[in-house]
Order: sequence, then C-alpha cells, then structure tokens
Amino acid sequence: MQGVILDELEKYVLSTLGQPGLTRMRNLTGRGDSGYDFSGKYPDNELLVIMRGLVEATGRPPEEIVEEFGIALVPGLLEVYGFLLNPRWSFIDFLLNTEDVMHRGVRLNTPNARPPELEAVRAGPESVTITYRSKRNLCPLAKGIIRGAAAHYKVDITISEERCMLRGDPECLITVAKESL
Repeated sequence: MQGVILDELEKYVLSTLGQPGLTRMRNLTGRGDSGYDFSGKYPDNELLVIMRGLVEATGRPPEEIVEEFGIALVPGLLEVYGFLLNPRWSFIDFLLNTEDVMHRGVRLNTPNARPPELEAVRAGPESVTITYRSKRNLCPLAKGIIRGAAAHYKVDITISEERCMLRGDPECLITVAKESL
C-alpha cells in the first residue's frame, strides 16, 4: 500500500476519532508515534488493520467507512498528483484518464506501487463505465474517490454497480452518470 494513501487514512482517522483514535490505530499497526512516508510502500495489511479498528470504534459497516474515506482522500491525492491533470478536463475526462495519467504518476512516484487496474469507457455523453480489478477488493474506495472527484468538479452524479467483487464477481463494473440540471 502506498504511503500517500496511508498518510491520508491517518488524517481521516484523526478527523473521525481524534488524537486518541489515531494513537490507538498506530498502536494496532505497530507504528507507535511514527506515521507514513508519502513515497513509501507499506504492507497492505496495515490498511486492513486500521479499517477494522475504525469499524470497531464506530460500529459502522466497513463498506460505508471505506467509501467515506475515498471521498476524504481526493483532496490529498489532488494535492500530490493534481499537476498531472489537464486543467481543461471535465469530470468525465478525469474518469476516462485516471488509469493512463494518474496511475502512471503513482507508479513514477512509487515504482513498485500496485494501484487497481481501471478500464474506463464512455457509456454515453455524460456517463462512464469503469471496470475495477484489484486483489485488495477495495471497490468502495473507488466509489468514494469517484464521489470525491465529483465534489471537486462540482457535479452531481449517480453511481450504479452492475458487478462487484464483494459479491463474488471477478471484477467490479461501475457506471457513473453525471446528472443533468
């Protein structure tokens, strides 16, 4: 797992549970007082340990927490990787170019990073279908990032999921439609 993701997760924990919650999560992962280096790579298990800790602390469903974290993650990702975005892109352009542009930047910053595989194709004038594949099965995170990006672009969207790895499908098929005003 990339350090930038875990660093942003710590910020999310801090905003959700406060400093005592962050201290508890760092103790669960064995981090103690140290956090995560942006360009570092860490065991995927640390994300799972922190997410389990959040579920226990809040009593909320894991998918809900992961999606909410995805929304909260977007400003930090844009701070680090936003220079890769074409300022003329629309929200739909952003979705269509995430794999080619953003994930390439992630791999340049952290050469052994393994972001999910995304295939995005236009499904209509204002909609995109994204095929998500990852051994981590973090499709709620992908949906949260999509919602966070929609907020960044100030558009209302509808998300539907025809297939989902969490339901046993081999991949997720997520359709995102920009709502008309």
